[in-house]
Amino acid sequence: MTMDQETARLAAEAYCRERVRDWDERAYRLRIEEGISVEGAYVFGYLPTVPDSRGRVRVGGNLPVIVDRETGDCRLVAGVAEYFALRDAKKQQG
Repeated sequence: MTMDQETARLAAEAYCRERVRDWDERAYRLRIEEGISVEGAYVFGYLPTVPDSRGRVRVGGNLPVIVDRETGDCRLVAGVAEYFALRDAKKQQG
């Protein structure tokens, strides 16, 4: 059975909560990543909604989370090289 988007979002949030040290303090929010896509998966980006100690709301290096629609397995995009490859592939798809 294929996972719906909300169930995938909850899986991605649980995955990120274990890996992003300030997840609760910065009140991160997940959103569908528009810049890349992966066949058979949902891709979520995440950004904080609460500023850090310097007043910044953005973060650097937070790679999107990929959630397999069939298994629910989550993983981060494996670095900048994979991110750019996925982005270029999406652009070629139109």
